[in-house]
Amino acid sequence: MATSMNQEEQSTSPEKKKVKSIIKQVLMIVFALLLLWLSFRGCNLNEIWAYSQKTNLWFIGLLIVSGIISHILRAFRWLFMLKPLSDHKLSLWNSFVAVITGYAVNVAIPRGGEVVRLVSITKSERLPWAGVLSTMLIDRLLDIALLVLFLGATLALLPKSILDTMPWLVPVGISMGAATLVGLSLLPKLHPIMKWFTMRKIVREKLPHAILSRIEALTEEFAIGTKSLTDPVAYPAIALLTFAIWFFYVLNFYCVILAFDLTSKVSLANLLVVFTIGSVGVLVPTPGSVGSFHFLVSRSLVLTTGISNELALAVATVLHIFAFIVTTVVPAAICLAVQSFKSAHRS
Repeated sequence: MATSMNQEEQSTSPEKKKVKSIIKQVLMIVFALLLLWLSFRGCNLNEIWAYSQKTNLWFIGLLIVSGIISHILRAFRWLFMLKPLSDHKLSLWNSFVAVITGYAVNVAIPRGGEVVRLVSITKSERLPWAGVLSTMLIDRLLDIALLVLFLGATLALLPKSILDTMPWLVPVGISMGAATLVGLSLLPKLHPIMKWFTMRKIVREKLPHAILSRIEALTEEFAIGTKSLTDPVAYPAIALLTFAIWFFYVLNFYCVILAFDLTSKVSLANLLVVFTIGSVGVLVPTPGSVGSFHFLVSRSLVLTTGISNELALAVATVLHIFAFIVTTVVPAAICLAVQSFKSAHRS
């Protein structure tokens, strides 16, 4: 009887997980639609479309180039983090394919791209997934660290109108900063912490030997993945590439300001404020940052520059389409086509 109950629980467990995942995705889509509605309610859609049609296509093209360069730099930075995990030279192409396909999947499935990225690089480069996972955590924490840096720099520039409208910015910035510092400092120490834990007598007595051995092996792999944080050669390169990546992110924003001919209304300080607030919106797990990005970018543009809601939403929408969708989905499709061609040619 007990055996049949256990079998039933095991068979329904994957189904329950699938249902929970679907519910989570639906809730994120609903949340994204709610934010879109809040962004566009009361606005003249024809006017937004009219503003969008007047954009300078040369600067939109520059935006696309800038976005793709940022993805290439991210893939290159990842190689420095992955190097301790491999006994062979890692391919920039494989790294880029993993990064760009992950971003493309995120357009439809929030955070689903992280799984795709992990599977892609572990399969193409034959790397241990636990070690790769630690490098992905470092990758995420470095981005948050730069965002916190931008947030700290812009707090002094924020007009009272934004602080009154978005009072959560200061506590969110402080919380993110504290969490990032703790995370980056603890990652290299996770291995000794886990080793201390597995050496406890009660743990060794209660856990089966096979499970205990697997935990120890995974923590060893994870520790290897964090070596780039203490490598005197790799760490400066990673830091430099991190700043370069975010330079091109800022350039994306500047390109769309140029495309709409708004340089007379959007100062460098305003651009920094809008960029930072918009980047916070990217952390909201909606499909492709839809809704959260539109809402925060358009609101911050209106409050800092005084332009109309319609123009601000046109800027946010064009920027989102080209910086988040075109520069990820199109290159990902090309990469998959090339990969498919290579596989067919080999066979």
